[in-house]
Amino acid sequence: MQTVNSQHIGSSFTNLLLHYMDGQITDRSWDKIMKTVDQEGLTRKERMAFARFMNERIEDPSSDSLHVPGPAELEELLSEIREPRN
Repeated sequence: MQTVNSQHIGSSFTNLLLHYMDGQITDRSWDKIMKTVDQEGLTRKERMAFARFMNERIEDPSSDSLHVPGPAELEELLSEIREPRN
């Protein structure tokens, strides 16, 4: 099976779709990724960062399985990097 190399083609979301179509992402994981991306309150930059993060996780040769952070876990991660809003 040939894997996708995100450094050479398309956007992060395109690469995620290619990973899914190539069988590197299960249906269950894909559903979790899409629920996370679709949640309210995320900016475009945060969605793109999440997509890049997931691509890096998929392409990491040392990873045996894919852990997809759920919406609550993602919100916790983002709260650490977001600037305080007044």
